[in-house]
Amino acid sequence: MPLTITIDRNHEDSVYEQVAGQVRRIVASGALEAGTALPSVRQLARDLGVGLNTIARAYRLLEEEGFIVIRDRTGATVAEPAPAEQPVRARLLDHLRTTLARLRQSGVGIEELQELARAEVLALSPGHEENQDG
Repeated sequence: MPLTITIDRNHEDSVYEQVAGQVRRIVASGALEAGTALPSVRQLARDLGVGLNTIARAYRLLEEEGFIVIRDRTGATVAEPAPAEQPVRARLLDHLRTTLARLRQSGVGIEELQELARAEVLALSPGHEENQDG
């Protein structure tokens, strides 16, 4: 599957955050298997019309989060899924709870919150057509 990323220059997220978010969703959905090579920083920057540092920053973030592996000579590849260690899992669940609470506090109703969560989980399913949407 080719890596299809779109940039919205009017979006509140920075370009590197948009790139990282889209790659994150594509990898999490299973659409790209572990070991799959990603475009080089230079190639992706050229394709998207952005600076090299923007893509490098997105790739570094994805590596820190465990989605990709960066090697000097071979470039970036999709990382093997890591077993969730208990402290990591607990921290991520805490982030999820905080995000849900913030959405609720901002006026999102319980039913809408449930539908949003359901839609996001479904978007992580392999082959789901919304996997590449920003």
